[in-house]
Parts: sequence; structure tokens; C-alpha cells
Amino acid sequence: MRNKYLLIMLAGLILLTGCGEKEKVESKSLDQIYREEGVPVKVMEIAENYFGKSLQYSGRLSGINQGTEQSMVGGKVESILFSVGDYVEEGEVVLTFPEDLAGMNYQAVKANYDVMAATYERLSKLQQDGGMSQQNVDNAEAGYLAAQSQLATVEQMLKVMAPMSGYITAIYVSETDYLESGDLLFTVSELERLKTKIAVTEKEINLFSKGIKAIAKWENLEYNGEVTSVGFAMNSRNGAFEVELEFANPQKYMKFNINAIIEVEVYNNPQAITVEKKHILRDSGGDYVYVAQGDKAVKRYVITGEYSGVTFEILEGLQVGEKLVVEGRDLLEDGSLIKVSR
Repeated sequence: MRNKYLLIMLAGLILLTGCGEKEKVESKSLDQIYREEGVPVKVMEIAENYFGKSLQYSGRLSGINQGTEQSMVGGKVESILFSVGDYVEEGEVVLTFPEDLAGMNYQAVKANYDVMAATYERLSKLQQDGGMSQQNVDNAEAGYLAAQSQLATVEQMLKVMAPMSGYITAIYVSETDYLESGDLLFTVSELERLKTKIAVTEKEINLFSKGIKAIAKWENLEYNGEVTSVGFAMNSRNGAFEVELEFANPQKYMKFNINAIIEVEVYNNPQAITVEKKHILRDSGGDYVYVAQGDKAVKRYVITGEYSGVTFEILEGLQVGEKLVVEGRDLLEDGSLIKVSR
């Protein structure tokens, strides 16, 4: 019985030893395959393509030109003749106060104007018939012009007009509200073009120049624009530089006074060689890649330029038409035999 147990143990040891040797042989066989047949790799042909680098900011969009009217009197709002979104012509009455508003004396001013206008017209006619001196006509004209100016001033205060042609983008009061002089009434804006300002850091400001392209994004809308002004002095309050931009808004879908994502393309190269970051390796000599030359892998050091997302611009080290190793590079050394797979 004892001899039987010894035979079983011996057989087990032989089996374990054989498995270990088998694994070792298989491991050596894989290395041998790479040495004899080449490391399997995939390659990508280098080509020129457009490369752009963009930075994102937040900006509040407003009309390129806009005007906000304030109340010049204190009292109750009588009527608001337009709504937000309506188009108005310059000089159209948008909001009114009552003609009998205390302190305005509208009826007396209007009556005085009517009298002065009639007197000037009557004396002018008499002069034409030779029955009135020029001095009397001049005096009547002066009185008429003064009354006209006084009436216009009172009417401007009671009948508030649009300061420019455009869209009403904000109304700050309601009918029957009691206001004080200086309260905001409404804003009229030109919406064919929009503008915004962004705050740019000291590190980024040198990437900006007048005329570089930008996109304003809001919900599912995108509008093209450009940088129109670059600040030369840092704002001491926020430690940033102010950059102004304008955007086309031809259909006027982009709303007024909204916060949009502003994407500015601070750099572009329409004929760049680019490589994804994952394909670039690094050692003490710098950044490098592997290039397939025939059945060999060649280690090639490269100089990178700008980067965007996961892509680097390659300034030196690669040529159009060369084949970049994009899979299997971790198994390579300079001069390794390779087998390009499809």
C-alpha cells in the first residue's frame, strides 16, 4: 500500500513539472513567433488635415445697438402700446402718461402753442399783404418757436417714444404702475446682430486678435461671429482681459440678454499633420512615435505644437504619406520586425 502511495505522488510531481515546462515552452514560442514573423501592428497613413483649437467661455448676448428709455416724470403709467418682441420705428410712441399728470400743465402748454401758432400765421399773411412790419412778424415767430419747443418737451415726457428702430426686448413696467423720475421703462434693440463680452485670462489673451472666428451656442442654435475688440489692460477686479465679439442673427432666433456658450477658435492650421495623444510615447529623449518602414518599426522623435482635446499638431518628425503605427506599439523597439494587419 505504501509503495502505491509513493507511485501516485511521483506521478503528480511529474505532471506538475510537465505543465510548468509546457507553459514555458509556449511563452518562448510566442516570443519566437514575434522575432521570426514580426509583431502584429496596425498603421495609419499620415495626411494633411484641418486642425483648429477652440476655447469656451460664457457670454450674455445683447443687441449690437440698443437704447433704454427712462421716465422723466413721476406718476402713473397710462398705456403701453407695444409688447416685448414687437418691432417699432424710431419716434413711435411706446408708452404714455396721462395728459393731466400733476405738474405737467399739458393743456395750458398746448393752448399757448395753439395761440402762438395762429398769431404767427396771421401776422405772416398780413406782412405778405403789406400791412405788418417785419419786426412784429419776427417777434411772433420767436414766440411761436418757444411755445413749440415747450410743447415738444412736455409731450416727450408724457409720450415716450422709441429711441431707434428695432425690437422691444424688455418692458420694465406695467400699466397703472406709479413711477418715479428715473425709473426704467423699456429697451429697444437691433437684433440682426448681437454682441457680447467675455473675460479672458492672462495666459490666454495672447491667443486672441481682432477678426478671429467664433460661434455662439444657445440650446440647439449656433451663430457665426468674430472678435471685434481685444482689451489691452487687465481688469483689476477679476484679473482678466475684456474681449468683445459680434454675431450675425439674421432670423432673429437667438434671444436677447441670454447666457450663451461662446466658442472662439484661437488657432487653426488648414494643412496640419495631427496625431492623437494615445499614439505618442515619451522617454528621456522626448516625444516619439513608431513609423512602419517596410517590415521594420522605426522609432521617430517628434515636436508637437498646439493641442485640442486629444489631438496634437505635429510640427516636425512626420511626413505626409508615412505610415504611423497605431496598434501594437507597446510591443515594439526601434528596428522591431513587424507584420501589418488589416
